[in-house]
Amino acid sequence: MGSFWSFIQSYPEVFLAIICFFWISILRFTRRCQRSALPVNWPIVGMLPFLASNLYHIHDRVVDLLREAGCTFMVLGPWFLNMNFLVTCDPATVNHCFNAHFNNYPKGSEFAEMFDVLGDGLLVADSESWEYQRRLAMAIFAARAFRSFAISTIARKAGNVLLPYLDHMAKHGVEVELEDALMRFSLDISYSTVFAADLDCLSVSSPMPVFGRATKEVEEAVLFRHIVPASLWKLLRWLNAGSEKKLANAKVVIDQFIYQEIAKRKAQESNESQGDVLSMYTRLPMDPGMSEQQKTQFLRDTAVGFIFAGKDLVAVTLTWFFYMMCKHPHVEARIIEELRGLESSIWSGDFSVFECDILRSATYLQAALLETLRLFPATPFEEKEALVDDILPNGTKVTKGTRIIFSLYAMARIEGIWGKDCMEFKPERWLSKTGRLRHEPSYKFLSFNSGPRSCIGKDLGLSNMKITAASVIYNFKVELIQGQAVMPQSSVILHTQNGMMVTLKRRVAA
Repeated sequence: MGSFWSFIQSYPEVFLAIICFFWISILRFTRRCQRSALPVNWPIVGMLPFLASNLYHIHDRVVDLLREAGCTFMVLGPWFLNMNFLVTCDPATVNHCFNAHFNNYPKGSEFAEMFDVLGDGLLVADSESWEYQRRLAMAIFAARAFRSFAISTIARKAGNVLLPYLDHMAKHGVEVELEDALMRFSLDISYSTVFAADLDCLSVSSPMPVFGRATKEVEEAVLFRHIVPASLWKLLRWLNAGSEKKLANAKVVIDQFIYQEIAKRKAQESNESQGDVLSMYTRLPMDPGMSEQQKTQFLRDTAVGFIFAGKDLVAVTLTWFFYMMCKHPHVEARIIEELRGLESSIWSGDFSVFECDILRSATYLQAALLETLRLFPATPFEEKEALVDDILPNGTKVTKGTRIIFSLYAMARIEGIWGKDCMEFKPERWLSKTGRLRHEPSYKFLSFNSGPRSCIGKDLGLSNMKITAASVIYNFKVELIQGQAVMPQSSVILHTQNGMMVTLKRRVAA
């Protein structure tokens, strides 16, 4: 130590130069990190500071990251928490994992555990279980009785529930949180489609039913599971504390409702039934090896999956759709003009409701909905898990067990994928010169998944959105309350961060 101090005293300028070198290096490194969208891989904690500091706008930060990284990047978590994952928006990688090598990239056990509220249903199943459930679901969706029942339920709910609710708010000059209203309406439709029973979520005089509140608690808890280390939420689950306690309580409520509906159906003396999901499934021949308890559990898991899959896609997409209409009045005007050339049925209160078959010719309306789904996908990311070691089309090596996150939100915002106008809302990109709808490959437009796991309910979901959007936009002028920041929430479903407040005005009949 003495010789060290002697050296400093003898050559102070050398010591000062060394100190300056290190400070300048640190400053340059810090500035480079600030200019770069790529996260720093810190010792021990890895890239966790990047995730934590961008928690409330993670989707947009991932866009910046993937733009700079060339569409694929490995995010490294803390050394001791096994939080590493590959994030990508490369269509070639999507095609590789979802189509060409589908069997090598299942959802994985970790995904199923995060969504354990769904039980062993179709949305989380893999391998033989998924194949069996997929066949049954395809048979249901192909049945004329089911589609007829589902479509008529949507039209009935639009005419009897949604439009009168919006009219009441318009007459009394009440500001409406539109996403909340659409979420309630969509949950009402999903519940009725599954059980042929009314939940009455969108009532002026009644609060949100406990079933609706329970589904919201589930979504919040699942989001928490995605943003914290698995060891933390599993510890909370073991302790029955925090978000895991809320999730457990919500699951009890959901199960009570669903098992009661199943029991009612089994107790019916008549074999006559409607085209609702529960009726359709109870008529299908089940695996003879299943016990009565297993059949009941199967019906429960199927019902939960249908409800959660249906309500979120429609409500969230419609929320962003009306936000785009508020921001692009010329698009709204063209849709209204298109609808004026179509016939509509008149419901009590002189509300015009458009039937599904009539809306087949409303191509610009569908183009606007598809453009909304492109920019604001209801599920902003998809997850897969590598079953074996593999090499992706861009040369990236993945090892067995690697989690791969596919960012749909980022994919829409990459010029190399959608062109220089990718950030613009342009329904015209979905139309040919003759006005017909254009097809885009599913590995480029992933909102309805791709490959063998493509969404079975795509057509029904689009029909739901078209009927609801057309009926609302034709009967009401939706105006955004000025001064609010409408932005995506960092969540597994692309909700708005703070809701979307609007006012409503009844349109003069055309």
